[in-house]
Amino acid sequence: MQAVGIIAEWHPFHNGHAYQIKKAKEQAKADIVVGVMSGNYVQRGEPSMISKWDRAAVALDNGCDLVIELPFWYATQPADYFAKGGVNALAALGCRAISFGVEDDYFVDYEQLAKWMVNHPGEVVAADEAVSHMENLSFAEQRIAAIQHLQKTYPTLAALNIRFQENANTLLAFAYAKVNAELPTPLNMIPIKRIGDNHRLAVVKEEHLLENDQVYTSGSAIRHYLLTKDLKEQENIHTLNKMVPSLMAESLRKANDENRLVSWSDLFPYLRYRLLTGSADELSNIYQMVGGMEHRMIEAIKQVDSFADFVNQVKNRNWSANRIQRTALMVALNIHKKDMQTVLSPGHKQPLMLLGATAKGRAYLKTIKGSLNDTECSWQLVSRVDQASEKNWPMWLKVDRMYEILKPQIGNQNFNHPPIFTK
Repeated sequence: MQAVGIIAEWHPFHNGHAYQIKKAKEQAKADIVVGVMSGNYVQRGEPSMISKWDRAAVALDNGCDLVIELPFWYATQPADYFAKGGVNALAALGCRAISFGVEDDYFVDYEQLAKWMVNHPGEVVAADEAVSHMENLSFAEQRIAAIQHLQKTYPTLAALNIRFQENANTLLAFAYAKVNAELPTPLNMIPIKRIGDNHRLAVVKEEHLLENDQVYTSGSAIRHYLLTKDLKEQENIHTLNKMVPSLMAESLRKANDENRLVSWSDLFPYLRYRLLTGSADELSNIYQMVGGMEHRMIEAIKQVDSFADFVNQVKNRNWSANRIQRTALMVALNIHKKDMQTVLSPGHKQPLMLLGATAKGRAYLKTIKGSLNDTECSWQLVSRVDQASEKNWPMWLKVDRMYEILKPQIGNQNFNHPPIFTK
């Protein structure tokens, strides 16, 4: 059986995601689709609006055959680490192709650049050093500047059509391409051109809602809509039904009715507590805390009443909003640098938590269990969480317990929770 893999958050799962799954399977000529999905916390540094189980169920209902959880310590990272975890997980799961959304689906030049950079590490380091003096650049902007320097320096790269500005999905896809180029057997890359609104769009376009029965809009816009609209009003329910598949709309409405929609407002009191009671020295040991950010955070938390205001107070030209959010998440969850070094070390076995599978997905798992059980494999399939899981990966269970505390009505996220099996 041939499998195509997708690295996803599905936060929440919307019409564009269903479209991607369908196109990925068609273009890869695959038998099944494997989704490696962020768990209860996502890459922008925030808790997932609804639980990993709810999102996995919707993915299975919309064409995905196997949903595996991407470990927390990869899911909440900048693009390079996020890609490293996701791509290597798909490879361990036997996928022969990886599909991803991009603004421009002509991806050949990006693949060529990724291979060149993997084969010329010294030149890449030199380019990073050449732009390190540039001031007022975020980490992502520095990386883009280094690539532009490489293109100006090496004629082989000069003709490549590389455009990252305002192409956030392409920038992430390029991170996938670099990790993929390092694999002993690289996956076939299947770019899918995004349709609908740019992911940065923060509002739902009303003209789309009036003109179409099905709307393709960004996850950011949908999250904003969910947090600002009354989902008990029939008109708003009708709008939601246009933006997401039916099971997702049902899950979101139910979560809203039961007060189970999670946001940073639920986590913010814990962040405030940690910043007001911890010393600067203690906070400097938190993962992703660099350059005196702890001092800026301590001062900011004394002046604000919301997480949005906190981010705006702390961010600057060097620290993007996403960077602040990720670091704040590590503060609220008390994740230390040494803990991350342990789980990200090369010899650390990584969990592949089985969230759900169709009948075809379960059949596929049987064909790859042998390779996953190989002692040399750095990944381990986990179908039920037990005490051994907690011993091996305490960080994973700790952060999910915190997620349960945010909204107790969500219920247990790991222990005694079986995978979702569908037909």
